[in-house]
Amino acid sequence: MDAETPGQDVDVVVSPAELAAGTLSADQVRLATLLLHTRGCVILRGALPSTVVSAADAAFARVFADCRASGDGESLEMAGITCRVGRESRAVFWERNHRWRIFPRLRAPFDSPWLLANPLAMGLVRAALRDDFHCKFVSSDTCLAGAVIQSPHREMDPGLSWEPRGYIVNIPLHRCDLDNGPLEIWPCGSHLWRDDVLRGLGYDDTVQDGRNPDFEALAAMFPSRRVVLEPGDLLIRDPALMHRGTVNHTDRPRTMLAICYFRDGLTHNYGQLDLNLDHGLRERLAPEVRPLFAGVPQDV
Repeated sequence: MDAETPGQDVDVVVSPAELAAGTLSADQVRLATLLLHTRGCVILRGALPSTVVSAADAAFARVFADCRASGDGESLEMAGITCRVGRESRAVFWERNHRWRIFPRLRAPFDSPWLLANPLAMGLVRAALRDDFHCKFVSSDTCLAGAVIQSPHREMDPGLSWEPRGYIVNIPLHRCDLDNGPLEIWPCGSHLWRDDVLRGLGYDDTVQDGRNPDFEALAAMFPSRRVVLEPGDLLIRDPALMHRGTVNHTDRPRTMLAICYFRDGLTHNYGQLDLNLDHGLRERLAPEVRPLFAGVPQDV
C-alpha cells in the first residue's frame, strides 16, 4: 500500500457551446471557482478563438523584433527598472537574463476583448474580487534560450491578507510546452502563506533571477507542476502563488501575455496603464473592456 495519495492535475475544458456563449456552465463555474480558491490557479482549456491568438502571435513577433532593435533607444524608469521604448511600436520593454517583459500598445489586435477581458476568465475574477478591480497592466512573459531557471518566488506583496489582491491571466501566443520554458507553479495553497510568518522564519520569497537556497529548499517540500498550454488556453493565477520561470531549450522565443487585474484601492509599484495606452487608445477600446482601464490619465 502506498503511503501517499498524490493529487490530480484538474483543468477546466471549455466546450464549443461555452466558448460561443462566452460563459461556463454552472458545474464548470463551480469547479473553476474551487480550483482558483484552493490551488490559487485554474487552467481553462480552449477559452479563446484560434483566430484571436494567431493574430496576436503574428503582431507580437513584429513588436518583439522592434524592441530587440531598440536596445539603445529612449529610456524610462518603472519600479526601479530602466526600460526602453520600441522605436516603431512604442512598446515599453525591459530585459534581464534572456527574459523580456514587453508592454504592447493596446491597439489591434491586442485590444481584443478576448484578450483584455476574456469573458470566461472575467466571470471567475469578478466573483473572487467582487467587481471591485481594474486592469493594472498588460505585458509579455517572453523567455529566450539562455535564460536560467528562476528561484521559486511570489509577487506583488503576497501574504498580506487571506483575500486575493488580484489575479494574472496568462495567455500563450503559441504552444508553451516542457521544452520551451514553461511556467512552474506550486498549486499547494502557497498563495495563502502569510508574509509575516515566512519573514519571521527568515524566508525571502521575492528573489527571482538569483539563487535563494532557503526558499528553494522550502519549495522542494511541495509538489509542483510545469504548465503546458496550447494556443487558446489560459491560466488564471494569484500573484501570491509560488512559481518560477524555467529554461527554454529551443531557438524560438516563448511568449505568454500577462494581463494583471488588481483589487481597487490596492496598489503596487510594478506596472501602470500608461505603459500600454493613452486616453485616445482607451476611448477606442470596446465598451465592455473600457471600464477596466479607467485609471488611464487624460492626454496632456
